[in-house]
Amino acid sequence: RPGDDDDDDDEDDAVKTSVVASSSAAPASTPPAATDAKTTAAAASSPASSLPGEPDMTSGNVAIVPPNDSSDTLTSDVRVVVTSSYRPERSDSSTDKHCFAYNVRITNEATSSGSSIQLVSRRFEIQTVGSTTKDVVQGPGVTGRQPVLRPGESFEYTSTAPLSVRPMLDRTKVVARMSGEYNFVKLADDGKTPLSSSPLKAELGSFHFILPQ
Repeated sequence: RPGDDDDDDDEDDAVKTSVVASSSAAPASTPPAATDAKTTAAAASSPASSLPGEPDMTSGNVAIVPPNDSSDTLTSDVRVVVTSSYRPERSDSSTDKHCFAYNVRITNEATSSGSSIQLVSRRFEIQTVGSTTKDVVQGPGVTGRQPVLRPGESFEYTSTAPLSVRPMLDRTKVVARMSGEYNFVKLADDGKTPLSSSPLKAELGSFHFILPQ
C-alpha cells in the first residue's frame, strides 16, 4: 500500500512536488475566480478514502500487456500527459520501499478562439499490487495552485510517489496503478469569471509504476 506520508496521491506534500515547467504566458499566481467555483473545489476536498480494487492488480496478473508507465489522454480540449520513472536512490527493496517520480503536463488545446480554463481540483486513485482496494484522494488545485491556461498554454509539474509495497516479481514488475481526473472551469473573455459553477473533467489516463528490469 502507499505510504501514509504521501496521502496516496503523492502530490499533497509540497516537499515532494515541484513545478518543472509552465507556459511563459501562464500567470504565476492564480487570479480570483468566482465564489461558486471556489466553493465547488473546496467541497470536493476530502481525506483519503478507498474503493474496491481491480482484480488483476490484486492477483498480480496484470491484464494490460505490456503494462504502460505513461498515458496521453484528451478530454474536452484538455490534454493530460503523464510519464513515470523509478527513483532507486530513494528506494530500499529490503524494506519494501519503492519510490517513483511522475511528471504531468496539462495543456489547453482549445483553438485560439476557445476559452481559457482554470484547474480547480483533482481526484486520484492508486492501487498497489496485491491490495484489494484503491486509495482515493481529492482536493483543490494542483501543487497548491489553481492555474489558468489560455488556449495553447500548458502547466507541468513533477511529484514523487513513495510506495510501501511488496512486489510480486514472480508475476509482474508492476507495483502500482494510478488514474484520476482534474476538474476545471471555462472562463469568460476576462480570463477570471467562470462561465459555469459546475466543473468539467479532464481524465488522467491509467498508468503503472513499474520496477526497472
